[in-house]
Amino acid sequence: MRAVLARYLQAAGTKALVSLLMFLVLGAITQGIAFTLVVPIADDLLTPDTPVPWSWIAVLGAITVVHSVLHYRSVPMGNRIGADLVTTLHRAVADRASALPTRSLGPVHADRLASLDGSAVVVLMGLPAHVLRPLVAAVVTPLTVIVISLFVEPLLAATLAGGLLVVVAASFATARLLTRDEEPDGPEWLRRAYESPGAFPHGGRPGVLLPAVGQVLLWRIVELAVCGAVAVCAVLSTGDDVSAAQGVALIVLSALTFRPVMEAALLTSTVVNSRATLSTVGRLIGAGDPEPPTAEWPVACDVEFEDVGVAVGGATVLTGVSFRLAAGTTAALTGTPDGVRLTLADLLTGDLRPTSGRVLIGGVDVAAIAASEAERRLCRVSPVQGAGSAGSDGSDGVAGSSASLADRWRLALEGAIAADPALVVVDATAGAEAFATAPDLAELLSTLVRDRTCLVIPGAGLPLPHCDEELVVEGARVAVRATEVR
Repeated sequence: MRAVLARYLQAAGTKALVSLLMFLVLGAITQGIAFTLVVPIADDLLTPDTPVPWSWIAVLGAITVVHSVLHYRSVPMGNRIGADLVTTLHRAVADRASALPTRSLGPVHADRLASLDGSAVVVLMGLPAHVLRPLVAAVVTPLTVIVISLFVEPLLAATLAGGLLVVVAASFATARLLTRDEEPDGPEWLRRAYESPGAFPHGGRPGVLLPAVGQVLLWRIVELAVCGAVAVCAVLSTGDDVSAAQGVALIVLSALTFRPVMEAALLTSTVVNSRATLSTVGRLIGAGDPEPPTAEWPVACDVEFEDVGVAVGGATVLTGVSFRLAAGTTAALTGTPDGVRLTLADLLTGDLRPTSGRVLIGGVDVAAIAASEAERRLCRVSPVQGAGSAGSDGSDGVAGSSASLADRWRLALEGAIAADPALVVVDATAGAEAFATAPDLAELLSTLVRDRTCLVIPGAGLPLPHCDEELVVEGARVAVRATEVR
């Protein structure tokens, strides 16, 4: 969580943060000065036969005006930084999602991704706009009151300093109580609701009211008890000559002084409750991930599967697949089912990582090749995706256009030829019948596979180009054998 917050706070810019903190510190100082003025004003107002302290009231009014101006200037600054953090979050999530391998972020993850993004927006937007202000006030305001009291009544200042330590300890303990459970995100609430239909008896709402009220009451009881104890100690520490009016003024001063500490702990607990959400967002956008792959594209372009296996949810999809495709040769991946053949293609393009074994290109693991290198040298072609690099979703292709199937094939093949990749995967499991109506497609396909390493996944109706090998998939057991295609 700290790594994610640090990353976004750095994105906001040091200058903007320093400016905001300067305004918040000045605002907290003026707030502390205003609190200390409560003592002479309340003492004179509550003491009989004492004139109204207009001079102190005028000073309090001037301090209030300064504090209001500082608050007015700091609010838009905090909102602007919060907006920058949210924008950074959206872009980071979008960039990471767009770079994920094809089909690795399916519809099943859409609700959680939206919830993570939305929850983190609330947290990040509130950090500079709402949480940072009470945190600064919790430190600066009590210290301001203590420093001013030191020149008037040293014993009172010492008592307030001791009370500050007590309040901080109590706030920390209360915050730990409020953050002992992780706050579930939206999809988790939905899952609980669907899996526990008895949680809504007679159509009622889940029983969260009493726990919530209990936490709030606990918080307020601790707050009132601590502030009251410190206030009484402050009154007693000033000596026996304290009048009733002065006692009331000192109690009010103590309560005002330590209230920001309790509020800061409350808001901090809200952020800490979102640590799971922020940590998950961090994993999604790659915060804390190891360095991305940086290997260059190998000089040789031979393909080798070394005892590759894939398991999904405990079910074995592939097991013990081993074969080698020499550089510059073309292989036809035939057999059934299509899902297994597409899985082999996904492994070759890096869209899918094997659970066991390795997939090598020129002796280099596909997972170690830099994304920029794979994008430039590896191409996957189909009429559904168009022509794109490994991991492309086809958004730049022709899948969404109104062109005919033959036109989509033609544009995909021509785009792949123009890209001049070193390794090509042609996915013709769908739309191969277009080759029967457009003879030029077969010529384009032959041009594409010529003099480069190519894996063709033929569908019904695809006229196979000259292939050096045939990789036959037989059933779900995936027995692969290499034979020469005549």
